[in-house]
Amino acid sequence: MTSCSSSSSLLSSSYSLIPQIHTRSSLFLGYYPFNKTQQGKLILLATLSFCTRNVEITSNLVHNHNEIIPTKPFRESQVLGHEDNGGLSTTLHKIETIIEEDKRDSEQLRVIDSVAVEQIKRIENYGRGFTNLQDFNNLLMGLVKEDETGCAVKMFDEMSGYSLVPDSKTYSIMIRCFCKKNEAEKARGVLDEMVKNGFHPNVVTMTILINSFCRRGKLKKAVEVFDIMGKIGCEPTVQTYNCLINGLCYVGRVEEAYELLMKIKKSPKKPDIYTYTAVMDGYCKVGRSDEAMELLEEALAEGLKPNVVTFNTLFNGYCKEGRAIEGINLLDKMKKRNCEPDYISYSTLLHGLLKWNEVEAALRVYKEMLEIGLEVSERMINTFLRVICRRSWTDQKLLIDVEQVFERIKDSGLIPYPNTYCMVIQTLSIGGEAEKALANLHKMMKLGYRPRLITFNAVIRALCKKGMIDEGFLVLVLMVSGNIRANKLSYNLLIDEFNRRERWLDACKVYGVALKRGVVPNREPKRLLEE
Repeated sequence: MTSCSSSSSLLSSSYSLIPQIHTRSSLFLGYYPFNKTQQGKLILLATLSFCTRNVEITSNLVHNHNEIIPTKPFRESQVLGHEDNGGLSTTLHKIETIIEEDKRDSEQLRVIDSVAVEQIKRIENYGRGFTNLQDFNNLLMGLVKEDETGCAVKMFDEMSGYSLVPDSKTYSIMIRCFCKKNEAEKARGVLDEMVKNGFHPNVVTMTILINSFCRRGKLKKAVEVFDIMGKIGCEPTVQTYNCLINGLCYVGRVEEAYELLMKIKKSPKKPDIYTYTAVMDGYCKVGRSDEAMELLEEALAEGLKPNVVTFNTLFNGYCKEGRAIEGINLLDKMKKRNCEPDYISYSTLLHGLLKWNEVEAALRVYKEMLEIGLEVSERMINTFLRVICRRSWTDQKLLIDVEQVFERIKDSGLIPYPNTYCMVIQTLSIGGEAEKALANLHKMMKLGYRPRLITFNAVIRALCKKGMIDEGFLVLVLMVSGNIRANKLSYNLLIDEFNRRERWLDACKVYGVALKRGVVPNREPKRLLEE
């Protein structure tokens, strides 16, 4: 290839071979300054980056007719060398040498598309600079799309070395580049230079910059850019206004966001559902969910179709205000409008219901999630289980749900948290399931968890109540052997039960253990009292 005019088609054709392949060029491009003497090297490396699906880019290349595959990695120094004074011919020769070595190393190697290597050969005679601005802009855009923003900035900074002058497209690409790098101030600097040089960006570029400022709460800067749009005759779109509304809501200026919504309604541009959703979100964040609901009704009256994000905004608002139960009606309304709730919808609602102790409604939402195949997160299901455990102490019928949820946690490969384990054991003990409580106590300790004292006492109480006094005594032994300090209640429970069964000697043993460990029980063996 003798001119740079074909470099654009080379790169695009390389990329079109594998449209779904993830690329990454920084491991090569980051090593070299972008000047004329190394421009051919830049194009070679960019081509390589577009012709591999190896996530780490540094793959050996071998020949095949139909596909590109990664083989064992090679170092940059293998291909480029530390000095690399041989130019592209030397570079290509080194690549082909490595290919031949790989062929000898493994019989299972498959071949890379010969077209890719041929394209590398075609740039062997490439000159030392870009001959037109279009090729430069194409490569610059490719780097930005591939998140190689640092490389793009280097190229832009070295642009004068190619004897090229930026045009409107170049400036627009760099504005997007700096916005992608979260450097909106630098993007604004590029915009100012662009306008100063007589170029006018399009509305998409301006909207990207406005959105970049709004997402960081720099609303004043966003408005300044919006004012520039008016001065250069760039007509804003609904999307531009949506960015400003989001920015206003982000800094709590909800009334101004609503006024802007009304302004859009009166203009030839009509607000879309995203406009309404942005203002609704602003209202929900400041505890004004009723007004957000009114906006939803207004949007429906305008013939707009709310999406799942719109409804999720309301779920979040209701839950923050302690009105999570109203989310149940919203869930039903959502389904009637053929808008399927997603994981966020259910999780937000479930979290709110648990937070405000709406246990029955939370159970309904939980079971509905399982029916449609949505899994509850590990943290959420642990919280859910602890909540229904507490409620089951006064509502015995929930004990079945406690056991089912607990088994689901274990069957799903999730981990019951230590405090969840303790709560379940206490719940089983209170519910009269002494054997299950004891079994889970042993499982918990085998997992390396250390049950709380209240958990041990709950199990001892349940075992004594069920007449399993010997098992209760073994729990005390387990505590002593595990260096868990029992309190008066632990000993009192056992002494009372041994006294009731007239097992005076055993009662004396428990009493003696307590004294030896520095605890004076409130209960004493009856025979000892008589004597």
